[in-house]
Amino acid sequence: MRVLSLMKYLDVVALAKKEIASRTNYCNKHITYRKRCDVWESGNQINLWTYWQGYQLEDIDKNGVDILLVGQDWGDPEKDKKACVRIKRIQDGDRNAFYLDDNSPTDKTLIEMFKVLGCDITKRNPGKRLFFTNYSLGYRDGKETGGMTKKLMSMDSELFDELVNAIHPKIIICLGKLTYEMVSGTVTRDFIKHLQEGNPFIAPYPKQPEIRVYGVAHCGARGLSNIGVVEKMIATWRRIAEDGLC
Repeated sequence: MRVLSLMKYLDVVALAKKEIASRTNYCNKHITYRKRCDVWESGNQINLWTYWQGYQLEDIDKNGVDILLVGQDWGDPEKDKKACVRIKRIQDGDRNAFYLDDNSPTDKTLIEMFKVLGCDITKRNPGKRLFFTNYSLGYRDGKETGGMTKKLMSMDSELFDELVNAIHPKIIICLGKLTYEMVSGTVTRDFIKHLQEGNPFIAPYPKQPEIRVYGVAHCGARGLSNIGVVEKMIATWRRIAEDGLC
């Protein structure tokens, strides 16, 4: 088993920037990640999604986080220029800037899910200590969805382990089957059927078993369509709330 370092959060960010910049084969048959993502490189966070929740926690090394939310990966930043403009404003210290896109159906669904956990993620201080990141840290070039494999995601597995070790979340919530399997180290069966019954998948985090990992549906249109109705999605998050770990 690989021994984790004792890096602080910003050390993990620096390591991610160094490692990703040195990669020559960050792709598969269907996905190619950009060699550079200027808006990410100009900041000091592990992922652009962290500018929604996480970047605010200046004491993260000391006090950790309550909930680590993990998505799969980011789309093409060139196709989401408005988000990049908002993120750049945050990086430049604009106190009025905020990540959220009021027009995104995915974001709206995620807002409703976090309400079940007592959090208002439309605010800079949502009520709990939250941290958002994607497992795969690359930024796509062109095609924004589909084609993901565990082999490609595994290129960032050590960086993810270092991140968890640095920010030590109480729980981890994973969006989607592939993300959950990567984080939990498990293989699932009947993923959609299980979620349709209102049950998240649950496993200990392999390297720190005291951290519980939950698998839920992605909050995008495809994930919602798979589950059927938003009430079933809410039921899985309510189960997480009932566990009371965060």
